[in-house]
Amino acid sequence: MSQPHEVPELDTATLARLARGDVIIHNETAPGSSTPEIVLQAVIDAPVESVWKLIDQSAKYVEFMPRMKKSEELSRVGDEVRTRITIDMPFPLRNLTSTSLAKHTVIPGVMHRRQWRMESGDYKVNEGSWVLSPFPDAPTRTLATYRARIQPNIPLPNALKNLAQEKALPGMVEALRQRVKTHG
Repeated sequence: MSQPHEVPELDTATLARLARGDVIIHNETAPGSSTPEIVLQAVIDAPVESVWKLIDQSAKYVEFMPRMKKSEELSRVGDEVRTRITIDMPFPLRNLTSTSLAKHTVIPGVMHRRQWRMESGDYKVNEGSWVLSPFPDAPTRTLATYRARIQPNIPLPNALKNLAQEKALPGMVEALRQRVKTHG
């Protein structure tokens, strides 16, 4: 697995945007790769432990994650979780499936992290992490940082890539926000 992502340090302006409910998304260059890393940050109005219950249970992603056609937990041994997911792609593209191994790290009161790397599947690259930490000065709110480098084996039109960043990722945050309200 790649180096773990820790709790980010944020400037005052970014903290203010996140506190208002903004979803912040940007790309970062990944050393030695032509595939950029997508970084998403958002605040979820629930304690870290409540949000973690959702991120920890990959078999239930299909219940609330946008475009998730199938999700199954294949095994769980200690802090390692093997998962298979299928993403529902728009016509005429075929669905994308991958099996990944994730390491779960929990440091109570500091952060919860799910860091995954693809073992097999329909991607050249599929790796990333979720880091959940208490929002500064508001421990009943969660700062969620999602990082992913994903490149399918099939070419995707730029319009579809842009749609993922503009609609699908904010939709994922909204789905988490709604799910934690109803199942928190």
